[in-house]
Amino acid sequence: LSRDTQSVTEKLEGDRYTAAVRLAAGEAAVITLDISPDEVRAAVAPASCRPSPRIAGRMPALPKAAGFHALVIGLLGLDQDAAAFARLARKLGLSRLVAGRPELRIAQTPSVFDGLLWSIIGQQINFPFACLLKRRLVERTGTKLDHPLGLYAPPTPAAVAALEPADLLPLQFSRQKADYVIATSRLILDRQLDLDALRTMSATRAERTLLAVRGLGPWSVNYLMMRALGFPDCVPLGDTGVTSGLQAALQLDERPDIDATRRLMAMFSPYRSLATAHLWQFNQPIPT
Repeated sequence: LSRDTQSVTEKLEGDRYTAAVRLAAGEAAVITLDISPDEVRAAVAPASCRPSPRIAGRMPALPKAAGFHALVIGLLGLDQDAAAFARLARKLGLSRLVAGRPELRIAQTPSVFDGLLWSIIGQQINFPFACLLKRRLVERTGTKLDHPLGLYAPPTPAAVAALEPADLLPLQFSRQKADYVIATSRLILDRQLDLDALRTMSATRAERTLLAVRGLGPWSVNYLMMRALGFPDCVPLGDTGVTSGLQAALQLDERPDIDATRRLMAMFSPYRSLATAHLWQFNQPIPT
């Protein structure tokens, strides 16, 4: 939850995570998660207010409680079978892959649109620069909230669709990346791309639908399916973190190419999304 240190939509301070989100109807809200070893206490409030320390299941006044609960489950990855993947890794003789993090899960993006923006912005650039571009886009098109952390509510597809590519060039977007972000937002606004419908599709159909969108390639589509749609068996082919992780975990002489990556990752099916998360973290320090 602290991967994007430049974010203006979310902050992790100690054991408290605070994020501005947009709920199902598009209204802005602020959520807080107070995290302890035994439980996570979740609260939500309108964007203009600070959340009160109440447990999500005890908020009968909230009309969108079920949607809020699902959002929190996604943020924490609680619907992912981390234990089953850990057993598979050990069966494959790769206990080192899950050592120190057997319960590692993938934090889902707060919305599919947020994941879509990440998948386009993050193409072929390093992660810190992707975070910077995302922050600049949010500051340009999001909604500044009256909140002590200075949070912004994420942009809506309509807000991004109203831009022209030239508007993003001063923010260091390439013309192509700016065009993809805006054009895809316009597809959503015109209902030619239904993000909500993607959740109900099979993985094959969702992948086929997204690959038909200009600007989305295999890496972007699988990243989006894994981090925003919750599909458990995806691989963002061409991802350097995955190939570096495979080289280190399997003690290969060189980093695998795309074809070799596809073959090697097949042994982790049907948990290739979690395998990707572990490979991303394999060379990183074990959290304390």
